[in-house]
Amino acid sequence: MIDEEYETGFMVVSCSGGSGSGQAANSLAVELNKSGFAKMVCLAGIGAGLDECVEEAGKVRDLIVIDGCEKGCSQIMLRKMGIEPVHTFCLTKMGVECPVTEVDPAMLEELRKKIKLLFGQQRADSKYAVCGCDTCVRE
Repeated sequence: MIDEEYETGFMVVSCSGGSGSGQAANSLAVELNKSGFAKMVCLAGIGAGLDECVEEAGKVRDLIVIDGCEKGCSQIMLRKMGIEPVHTFCLTKMGVECPVTEVDPAMLEELRKKIKLLFGQQRADSKYAVCGCDTCVRE
């Protein structure tokens, strides 16, 4: 069951790997969660096969997957649990250079907006389909 505070019904999982780009992916997912755009689901719980995590991620229509690098560990882990990622984002493909030594809040904000915009383009029937600017009024 999706919490009422997450009005979009979207969920997000992310890499939280040892590299800086993995840490940036995790920070980005946390920001999407804090803003109410998407509920964050525990990727480690999915990988561990915890029923509630696997079921929650498997039932949602729009699962946003954020990987830090091209290795795509988050996507691989989901596939191993029978969940096919649809909305995937790779931070290094979005311009984040490795190694990231420190997660810059301005970079996170720019990436958050990019992901919302790209997600909206991938999900044409979403109320976020056209804009990810955070200033447009939601209907």
